[in-house]
Amino acid sequence: MQSARPAIRAAGRAIRAAATRHGSSITAVVVLALLASGCAGHKAPPAAVNRHPTASPSPTATPMTATEREWVAGIAQLQKKIDKPFTARAMTMTRAKMTQLERAAAGCSPKLRRMGTPRSRLQSAYAMAKKACRTYKKAARCFARAASVSGIDGGTFAGTPQERIQRRSLACGFAAQGNASNRFSDATAAAQYIEAQNP
Repeated sequence: MQSARPAIRAAGRAIRAAATRHGSSITAVVVLALLASGCAGHKAPPAAVNRHPTASPSPTATPMTATEREWVAGIAQLQKKIDKPFTARAMTMTRAKMTQLERAAAGCSPKLRRMGTPRSRLQSAYAMAKKACRTYKKAARCFARAASVSGIDGGTFAGTPQERIQRRSLACGFAAQGNASNRFSDATAAAQYIEAQNP
């Protein structure tokens, strides 16, 4: 509207002159006419509206490397090895058996470290596997505690502190192992999904 101001000022002078000669009724008509013609010819351009916002293009998926595929296969095999002693249909809880379960659960973190740290796109699965290994480590401590108060045959005397420690420690060990196994399954599934998205 800036360019219309001179015309409006001139119109004002003409209106005042006309008002002197013909009265105020003409003035209103002239004002409306001039304002309409002045503004109509000098419309401000409408603000540009982007009705289709641009989104950053998603990066093109790059194929998994042989090393990455080995890592994905490796964590699936690692879980099977750790959980194998826990899947027996019948289990006699001798001290040796408790020690076997302890060692199986305690082996998660060292074996995961030996597999190495994967590339960035597998980091989420790696972090999940590390958390699972920490839970396996808790299970290992519980089984070690149970073994420490047990006889060779796994027995304790009823009603003694050793019997209570063994009972609670075994319950702790199996619960922690179950939680760890579930978490490791989630890590394996996440890694396999990433592999499927980057064939």
